[in-house]
Parts: sequence; structure tokens; C-alpha cells
Amino acid sequence: MQHEALMGTYTHRDAEGIYRGLFDDETGQFETLELLAAVANPAFLALRDGMLFAVNEQVDGGVSAFHREHGRLNLVGAEPSGGSLPCHISAGADWVAVVNNGSGSVTLFPTADGRLQAMSDLRQHEGTGPNAARQASAHPHEVYPIGESALLVPDLGTDHLHIYDVAGQRLRERRAIALEPGSGPRHAKRHPSKPVLYVLSELCNAIDVLTWPDLESIQRVDTLPADFEGESTTAEIVVAPDGGFVHASNRGHDSIVTFAVDDWGRLSTPGFVPTLGQHPRYFCLDPSGGWLLVLNQDSDNVVVYRIDGGRPRDAVCKAPAPMPVCLLWDDRQE
Repeated sequence: MQHEALMGTYTHRDAEGIYRGLFDDETGQFETLELLAAVANPAFLALRDGMLFAVNEQVDGGVSAFHREHGRLNLVGAEPSGGSLPCHISAGADWVAVVNNGSGSVTLFPTADGRLQAMSDLRQHEGTGPNAARQASAHPHEVYPIGESALLVPDLGTDHLHIYDVAGQRLRERRAIALEPGSGPRHAKRHPSKPVLYVLSELCNAIDVLTWPDLESIQRVDTLPADFEGESTTAEIVVAPDGGFVHASNRGHDSIVTFAVDDWGRLSTPGFVPTLGQHPRYFCLDPSGGWLLVLNQDSDNVVVYRIDGGRPRDAVCKAPAPMPVCLLWDDRQE
């Protein structure tokens, strides 16, 4: 079966915006087909009810909204993001949330009939961490939906996880917890059936396993081999649909690490495959769950691995793609 994909990029070198891709889940072949929208630095994308929302990761940050129709993207709205370097976006039933990594804020935008409205709320994070080069101020990195009306926001700059409720076009902070100083939490994913949360930390190259919803630490595992001596940072984390394995990407070591998940949600038995490219900022599983696609930002390619026994094994495709940094599946019939 063939699957449509929407790919976000950093618009440097040959990249110009949001592209359409096509993936064949029988052969594992991926192809970048065409430019759908010329827009600046669409570094992360979110789909909701036929609408595509993108951050514009610039110093003067923005959010763009597109209507997906007849294989095309039509720009129907754009708003300032309320800060600098917006790097992640999520879409709810009647809202869009964004994190401004550069200026350290979380912003909320109402939507009406899918159309983006002016910003309705902004929550400014404050604080620092012990890593002077990376943690001189707050740097929230993700707005991860937990249900239809709540968000979990890891803050790389302050080593905190924040939980916000979305209510009445406002963000209301429910709680915040601190991780180990210098961790640099970047992204998080819940297990599909076990009461655990996996938090990927960029600066310490580790995954913290926390109880959910209590957020008590039960394990920390390294994402790098014990004998690795170079510089590396993590980027993305994915939990397999059946919950049996957790994958994460390493930039520098340029690898995907895969852990087995035990009955308690703890991680063990790490295995590594090279990404066959530099700076794997993003990766994902395909809709069939049989393939893992790695987007190598600095090598301008997408590499496809076959999943065998829950782990990526053999690379079957290395396809050109202009500075890819995000990929969404769009199999909606029009």
C-alpha cells in the first residue's frame, strides 16, 4: 500500500518549504515528489480535520495554516508565534499550541472552522540550568498532547516538565516537576497501555522512565553505547504501537537506539543501527508499523529500515530529500 506524506524542512540549501512524499509499505521505498508550499522553515507540522499547521522557525517566529484539498496546500492564515524560534506545534479540536524555543514561551491560538485565529494566551517560562552554553534561559521544546485538552511541555533550558490544561482559550498550568540538573528534556511519549512516560533528554543523552500520572522516576538509561567518546545529542523518541519497544535518535553518534520494554515499562537490551546520514533530527514508523524512516537533516536524505522482531534491521532505501526535519502521514481520502 502507498502512503502520502507531508515533509517539513529547514529552508536552507535546496529546501523551499513543505513537500509531498510517497511511501510504499510493501517495498519500503520512499520518494520526495513535489513542493506543496513555499514557506520559511516549516520545522514541525500538525494535521487536524483537513488542516495543516506549521511553525515557521525564525527569530521572528510564525505559525502558518493550510487547507489540504485535492493534493494541494492552500495558505489560509498566518500569525506571529509570540516569540522566537518556534520549534514544535500541536493541534486540538479548537486550538493550536506552539513552543517558542528561543524566547522560552508556550503560546495558544484558537481555531474556528479549522482557521487560525490570533493568539489567545502566552505562558513565559523562567529559569536556568547548569549547562551555561545551552541552559542560560528557558527553552521549551515540545507541546505533547495528553488527551484532548492537556499538554506536556519539556523545557530543555530549565530541566522541568510542565503540564498545562487548555481551557477557555487559556493555558492553565496544572503542575511542573524537575528532572536531574543538566538533563535538557526535549521530547516525551506515553506508553500506549502501561502507566509510564518516557522523557528523552537532549543534553545528557538519556531516557527517563517516569510513572504516569504521578511522574515519579523509576529508571534512567543512556542512549549511547558505553564506549562512545564523541559529542552527541538526542533528538526524537518513538514508542512502538504495541508498546514492546522504544526507539530514540542520536545526533553525532548518528544512530537509532532501540530498547525492549518489560512488563513494568522499564527499558533494557539496547541495540543500535547507523542512520546512514548526519543529524537524524526526526524519525517515525510508517502507518503499517513495519518500517522506520529516518530524516537526516545534514545529509539531505530519508533512510528506511525494515522492522524485524520489533527492531530496525536492514536499510532498504536511501532517498534524497531537501534538509528534512519532520514527516507526517496523510492518508486521508479526498
